[in-house]
Amino acid sequence: MMSATCYRGLLVCLLLVVFCQPVAHASPKVAIVEAQILIESGEYEEAIRYLENATVQYPGNDMLLSLYGDALYENKQIAEAEVAFRRALEINPLNALAARRIEVIRSIYDASVSEQAQQLEELTLDKLFDLIAMAMAFALGTVMSKYLRKFSDWNFMRRSRKLFLKGDYDDFVDLLEIQLSTNELKPLRRSINFMQEQMSQDEIMTLLNRYVNTEDNLHTLTRMVRLSYEHGDIPNT
Repeated sequence: MMSATCYRGLLVCLLLVVFCQPVAHASPKVAIVEAQILIESGEYEEAIRYLENATVQYPGNDMLLSLYGDALYENKQIAEAEVAFRRALEINPLNALAARRIEVIRSIYDASVSEQAQQLEELTLDKLFDLIAMAMAFALGTVMSKYLRKFSDWNFMRRSRKLFLKGDYDDFVDLLEIQLSTNELKPLRRSINFMQEQMSQDEIMTLLNRYVNTEDNLHTLTRMVRLSYEHGDIPNT
């Protein structure tokens, strides 16, 4: 006869076998409904775990694969989601959910690549102009300082206007303060005139009050703006 210890050991082994089995789903339709409920309720991680088992149990079901991709997509696992959607489309090229999500993912990737390319192009142009200015300064020294000065002023103004038009007002105002600290008054007046072309006096004052770093610079810049209006130095628009 088996001892009580042997019975207990056998019972433990049976329980381990039962509870370690993968979750079985009654049918693909039931699995689809349960997965949709999890996704619609925002339980994305639970839906992912559930669908991982369901897609193993029913590997040829494109709807389960597309729901698996949808749960991954909503959980911000975009690369994994794209793989699941493509598997669903391999089974059923007419799967609308998978096709629609693939199109969205592709557009996100394309927009990201386009934005990165634009940023790289702008950075490259800025670096190119800076390098030209440095090369001219090194090669020509003071022989053509007049022309070099004009180029440097133009390059400075080009960068500051681009920052302003992009809405990078903090960096734009930093450049104004650089012009002020180096006593570049003529280029500084041009920068102020450019602001006047784009904004009202109240808007300019608000911008300066927000972004200028020191009280002295703020006093000087706001005074220059005010005098420009008082003297009628407002550019024609």
